Amino acid sequence: MKVALIGTGYIAGRHAAALTGLGAEIVGHVSRSGASVPWGGRAYRDTADLLAHEDVDAAWVCVPPHAHGDIEHALIDRGVPFYVEKPIGNDLDVPRRIAASIHSGLIVGVGYYWRGLEVLPELRRMLAETPPHLVRAAWHGLVPPVPWWRVEAESGGQVVEQATHLYDLARFLLGEADVVHAVARHSPDPDHPDLDVATVSAATLAFDSGPLAVFTATCVLHATVDAGIEFHCEGRKLTLTNKVLRREDADGSHETPIGRDPLVIADERFLAAVREQDPSRLVCDYADALRTQELCCRVRDAAKEG
Repeated sequence: MKVALIGTGYIAGRHAAALTGLGAEIVGHVSRSGASVPWGGRAYRDTADLLAHEDVDAAWVCVPPHAHGDIEHALIDRGVPFYVEKPIGNDLDVPRRIAASIHSGLIVGVGYYWRGLEVLPELRRMLAETPPHLVRAAWHGLVPPVPWWRVEAESGGQVVEQATHLYDLARFLLGEADVVHAVARHSPDPDHPDLDVATVSAATLAFDSGPLAVFTATCVLHATVDAGIEFHCEGRKLTLTNKVLRREDADGSHETPIGRDPLVIADERFLAAVREQDPSRLVCDYADALRTQELCCRVRDAAKEG
């Protein structure tokens, strides 16, 4: 399968390695500089130029949140299946317009790859046995090095850009939720004078399926210390991180490694969806990703309102 990458940053590099390992041929890529990259393919400065010169079977959109819009519409107009890295925007207007433009039969996936974790069926089984009463999720880390992340108008803020993985996974496992309360604070960072995103936030959610949930996020640390979600159930606690699924109950503690890289699994499933014209193979489609985007924006905006 011939594929193209739109964006050449860190996450694009991860996808390039995964796609090469899965047997896809990277025929082109788009970057603002037009420079070549280690994974090969011809370089272009914009999506329209790439589509005019390359016959691609699918494209990966790996751009900052504020850069979405024209790229997706160009791919939709040409009928090219595409995979969008999360988040699908820095707000709601552009993602909603894209969602309305996606025509029936076009395969469009979104990179909420935690949904592809190999341990997720086991977690679902245990949650069905003992439904959770309380959920606690945390994304506690540092300010990423890319300049756009520090500016809310470009990234959408930490909840929208980073902790969104946890909000999405909670939606995927528990269903829809109401935002009961949210609060955020901003602390100046002398190393990043342009930083205007909230540096700490907390939100309480009530899921329609029953449990209450508390989500916290911060970017004041030296590294990503916590990135995971806990389910407090009758008689046991289940914890999922990007490394393990842990069960703690009267029999002690048991850990199961997450298995293969979920980003690779998500790419593999997208390629299969395109080959088979079967959207059920996707880890997440665009319409579902839009609901996660809406939830994260509600949390961010509620925190602003205090």
